[in-house]
Amino acid sequence: MRGFFDKKNMVLMIALFMFAIIIISAAGGKYDFPIVRTVLTSITTPINGFFTSVGNAINKGGLFVAGIMSTYEENQRLKDEIAQLRRANVDSAEIWAENKRLRALLDFKEKNQRHILLPARVVGFNPAGLTGNIIIDKGKKDGIEKDMSVVTADGLVGSITNVYHTSSRVQLILHPDSAVGGIVQRASSRVAGIVSGNASTPLHPHLLNLARDADVVRGDIVLTSGYGGVYPKGLLIGIVSLVANSEGGLLKYAVIDPTVDFSRIEEVMVITNTHNYTQEMMTNTDNTGEGQ
Repeated sequence: MRGFFDKKNMVLMIALFMFAIIIISAAGGKYDFPIVRTVLTSITTPINGFFTSVGNAINKGGLFVAGIMSTYEENQRLKDEIAQLRRANVDSAEIWAENKRLRALLDFKEKNQRHILLPARVVGFNPAGLTGNIIIDKGKKDGIEKDMSVVTADGLVGSITNVYHTSSRVQLILHPDSAVGGIVQRASSRVAGIVSGNASTPLHPHLLNLARDADVVRGDIVLTSGYGGVYPKGLLIGIVSLVANSEGGLLKYAVIDPTVDFSRIEEVMVITNTHNYTQEMMTNTDNTGEGQ
């Protein structure tokens, strides 16, 4: 039995099988060989089924891969669109915020016609941070001079201390070396003092040199007094949040909450006619005194 299925017999059987296929094909249907046809059908049917299954599997696999690629491309497209929408949303929000700030500056400018205001952008803070100095993008070429006052629509920021060709340094009212003449707005008070930064409350300057019995209370509004010739009179500085006695007990001071949010300054305005306006005020005061 083993000899029947040896290599030579297998080759012979395959040769006879192929010969039978050739004979049937050559006959063109004139002769019928049922046994051979049955054998061929039995052999080829599974083979055809196998290849058909393989072909279907390949087709399905190709469709599956194509679906995955299509889904991936669609996801990438959607991600790109979402990223573009986010950027557009951020840009729109930034433009809206900038327009709001610039509109506030414009309103302030229209309400303060006595001041000649030059808009400027904040381009840097010094290492001391919010309590020190800021850098603006206007300088000598724009007509900026030392000691000019710097404001926002919310109030006083500080004054120019250094002027360069295309930029300037502004000392904030929070700086310990800053000295601004301040006065309580309340008609029944009108107490005056010096507003200066203080290391113990870095974001809250103090109104100093107040007499022990000075009429200053929490909630009072403090404006620039115009004394000293640097800052024009009437600029908003802040609101008194605390009144306390100084060391020694002879004087007291008031802690001020600035109306300017120094952590969010992006645009400012420089009062370029500060000196002329202050000189005019002093002249009018002198003339008034002479008239009396």
